[in-house]
Amino acid sequence: MTAASTPAISVNTHLRVAESALLLLALTSLHHAYGAVIFGTSWRLHVLLFVAPAAIMIAALLYAGWFANTERSARLLTWAAAVVVFVIPIVLVGYVEGGYNHVFKNVVYFGFGEAAFHAIFPTPPYEMPKDLFFEISGLAQFPLSVLTTVLTIRMLRSFGK
Repeated sequence: MTAASTPAISVNTHLRVAESALLLLALTSLHHAYGAVIFGTSWRLHVLLFVAPAAIMIAALLYAGWFANTERSARLLTWAAAVVVFVIPIVLVGYVEGGYNHVFKNVVYFGFGEAAFHAIFPTPPYEMPKDLFFEISGLAQFPLSVLTTVLTIRMLRSFGK
């Protein structure tokens, strides 16, 4: 099955998943590098140990899935890419880092006060919301992960058409 002969799989679905997943990984890299500098916490750079290999695997698997010679190998490679996308950019970065570490943290801090914040989010490793760029870049990971989830599900469903 080649790209020219497989209308059942849209290259747009593969590209959109790649774009959103890689953007999410780039955003979390920037967010963590910025946080490491402004808070003097070089341990935040650990994220690069996961992000770089994940980005390479996602790009390679989606590319191989699109250009696979058989429908079976296309499905296998695309599903493998989807698993990596779901685990690293969507769950670990988007839902845990963006959702819990930023969305929930800000709801607790601004909704229930500093005492509630410290009861749930000890410092370190958590920082009180005091840097706008750090918080916005952290918060932005969550909606981007929701978009990536939707796009990945659409990509997987495109095999059934």
